[in-house]
Amino acid sequence: MNRPENYEEENLILGPELHFLIHGRRHRVDNFLKIIDSWSYIEFKRRLRLPRQITIKLIGELGKSGYIPEYNPEYRYKSAKLCFLLFLWYIANTEPLKTLSNKFDLPTSCIFHILKRVLAWLLTKVNTLITWPRGIDVDVICEGFKAQQGIPNILGVIDCTQIRIKKPPVDASDYYNRQKFYSISLEAIVDSDLRFTNVYCGSPGSLTDTQVFRKSMLFHIASSQSSIMFPRNTFLIGDSAYPSLPWLVPPFRDSRYLTSQQVEFNYLHSSTRMVIDKTFEQLKGRFRRLKFINDYYNVEFIIHTVIAACVLHNYCINAFDIYDFSNDDVDFQHGIHDLVQPQFYNQNTEEINQPNRRAVRIDRRTQVFNEIFS
Repeated sequence: MNRPENYEEENLILGPELHFLIHGRRHRVDNFLKIIDSWSYIEFKRRLRLPRQITIKLIGELGKSGYIPEYNPEYRYKSAKLCFLLFLWYIANTEPLKTLSNKFDLPTSCIFHILKRVLAWLLTKVNTLITWPRGIDVDVICEGFKAQQGIPNILGVIDCTQIRIKKPPVDASDYYNRQKFYSISLEAIVDSDLRFTNVYCGSPGSLTDTQVFRKSMLFHIASSQSSIMFPRNTFLIGDSAYPSLPWLVPPFRDSRYLTSQQVEFNYLHSSTRMVIDKTFEQLKGRFRRLKFINDYYNVEFIIHTVIAACVLHNYCINAFDIYDFSNDDVDFQHGIHDLVQPQFYNQNTEEINQPNRRAVRIDRRTQVFNEIFS
């Protein structure tokens, strides 16, 4: 990600602020850092949601990145440490920004500058942390999915979840979703290990999953380059909100006319799709700010926060760190769409813009079905 246009101007503000925070009489900041250093491994992870070793690694990278002003290079690491830990505290909790300001005796403007800088830095890692499967990874992912319920050649599971936000000052009705709150959509594809391989965030909450999907870059690229995106006859699976395409297989429509084998296929399909429910649960459970981003009206800032959380999630997955959030108070919204989505299912959902589209749709799903039950 390129640095913002006002990067140098912000440095003139943030640099002296950090210098004063570290060297001035900001006892709450000093206490904050000392208390965190004293936490056990378990306490550190419970409160900041990341393992200590990953946090230390990221602090070091942030310090060398140039995204934190070097008002005094001698204290570069401490500046990066303060900024990153404040960011983790923010994204790990739901308390308002004003409460954070009082807690750490920091101006709200200073906290906002810090959050923006850490977000900008994390977004530079999107292309290395959230990557489309290539080479041997394709086989590994397909084997991982096949081991779950026996469906071959699955490269990923696609779905959307809603990120609750405050009522935007502009075009608010566009963001009011069918669950009766304001939100933006996060469309994601995950592999068999709960890892994000593609994310698309920011569509207004009033759009259906199908509408979000058709707006996404993934849809447009895959429609013209499916053999590259989905080598060796691989495909995605999604729920009944999604169209049936040569590279995307939804379940059979719920109907009294389904055969017993089609019902079983839908069960296997649904059970395999649970991996994305678990991924969204991990994401929102680990980074509780995503339950309700209530501090800002700026949709771009919210989008960046969500994508940064996805980046950190993949850091944890790559380090084999899956945290048990069962004792946390997590307001997990995802999953309800499976109960209400069928009413939005219509002919347009199944259509694809190419000749003989119905034959292609039936052949692809039937092909997968026959591989399992033949």
